[in-house]
Amino acid sequence: MRVVEESILPRHTTISTDVFDTMLLRDHSVERDRFTMACRRVAPVLGVDPRTLAYLRRTIHALAYRAVAMERPTGDASLTSIDHTIATAVGLGPNAAEALRRAEVEVDAEHLHPNRPFLALLERAAARGTRIIAVSDTYYAEDDLHRLFDLVIGQHPIETVYASADVGLTKHSGALFAEVTRCEGLSGGDVLHVGDDPSADVQRAREAGWDAVHLPRGLHHRVVKLAGKASSLPHSIRESR
Repeated sequence: MRVVEESILPRHTTISTDVFDTMLLRDHSVERDRFTMACRRVAPVLGVDPRTLAYLRRTIHALAYRAVAMERPTGDASLTSIDHTIATAVGLGPNAAEALRRAEVEVDAEHLHPNRPFLALLERAAARGTRIIAVSDTYYAEDDLHRLFDLVIGQHPIETVYASADVGLTKHSGALFAEVTRCEGLSGGDVLHVGDDPSADVQRAREAGWDAVHLPRGLHHRVVKLAGKASSLPHSIRESR
């Protein structure tokens, strides 16, 4: 954290932060299990078998990311579209899709906690007049991220959120950084990005002309996270990544 503190200098007019595993820290829960929890929570409201919902959530998620990889590799899948597809598949409409989305955000919030030391650093930067933004590769929409911030953090210094699902471009491709530069009216040296992914958050940000600082989570957490992802994916999906 000291490296980050020293890197946030007055010359940076804007600080950009990654969201997950940087500003919001996730526990050791597995994505597949969180999908199931959300489906169980909302199934009685929708009058649908929770096992059917959970199966559709996993299946459509995998298909959405395969479609993105083939059709628009610089883009991202969208939870909004995934939930609308699920609702249509079970013969329901937009209200059901919205209920699914709310349930997933609420369940996810229960497995996240704020990175308070880092947020305090951002608060100090904001008090000096630095603009604070968030840039995330995620299937969540910007409204979903704001909801997560409200549920997990409460008051925060983030002024604007750029979500790959809404913008249609990702950090991993590098294209999202270029789009944020355009939207914010920045020159590269004006902005510092902080994140946990050495490729998406550091290498790609620097290629876009931004300053960047790597803020990794602990080794134990990263190993457990990778192991959980691998064990929760079908064999065919694991082989394709």
